[in-house]
Amino acid sequence: MTRATNAGIGVTRYLQVYTVLSQALAEGDIGAGEALPSEPSLVRQYGVSRTTVRRALARLAAERCIVRRRGSGTFARDNIVRTTSARQNASIIDDPRGVASNTTVKLLELKVTPTPDFLHRDWPEFGAKVLTIRRVRYVDNEPVALVTAYVPEELGKQLTARRLGSDTVIAALDKLGFHSATNEQEMTAVAADPFAAKHLDYSVGSPILNMKCLERDARGRILRYANYLYRPDRYEIHTVIERERHHRRRQAPRL
Repeated sequence: MTRATNAGIGVTRYLQVYTVLSQALAEGDIGAGEALPSEPSLVRQYGVSRTTVRRALARLAAERCIVRRRGSGTFARDNIVRTTSARQNASIIDDPRGVASNTTVKLLELKVTPTPDFLHRDWPEFGAKVLTIRRVRYVDNEPVALVTAYVPEELGKQLTARRLGSDTVIAALDKLGFHSATNEQEMTAVAADPFAAKHLDYSVGSPILNMKCLERDARGRILRYANYLYRPDRYEIHTVIERERHHRRRQAPRL
């Protein structure tokens, strides 16, 4: 089992080792009852101290993912209670019909604010003010995404906390008659700032997935700009590309 831990990006090293091992256990790369690599092996593999390795293992033991047997080693438990996988979380969150009923939401902010400079600079049509909506979305009571959405003020006037409920902003706008036609997306990785780390129950400086979306209606009017911050251990991007199949065989020219 060899996985990178991004040792040079300022993430707490014990958390790196813990995250990699936790993922391997959750995904079955380390099977039930199977031995984990020894402490010296983990030290060499990840280039960390023995204290760091022991701290990571102690956390896994506290979460009842592993059992440590003196003189025998460390083993994956046979009866691990596995949380929803990152791919399953993604399918739940990305499902426009099921997301409201299969997730829970904590509303952090819902108010009219001056349009942020980056929005006004790139998209002046946002106007002087926007409705800012900041929420955390949970799956199985675990925080998966911190979402900040900006809606042009004229549209935002029609959105209330009650109308939003657990719906996505786009779903709520759709119910009001404002239908999305295009969605521009860009993705990158960023380091978790203290605010994101607090609400995603993560470590400051840990890498998180950042996705930005701009949605417009059929007339090109902006409906929403959203900034998503995902915990990478609880959300992953899964893409399927289908290519057109050529059923007809090309016939040789007749001479």
